[in-house]
Amino acid sequence: MTQWIEMGKFAELDESARKEANRLAEYAIDVALDPSKVIRFEETENGFRLMIDEDLYTFYQGI
Repeated sequence: MTQWIEMGKFAELDESARKEANRLAEYAIDVALDPSKVIRFEETENGFRLMIDEDLYTFYQGI
């Protein structure tokens, strides 16, 4: 089962949330991962969380 790591919290899906998701999508593409499968937003009581798959996180952190 895939682990998901929280990369940010946003009150709403505004321009800054989309920019951060797009920035992470570029990393995903660079390492041959499909952004639609490794990046997602989850709705919370206070807004949204930007989540990335553990595989993308590993590349992102340089592990």
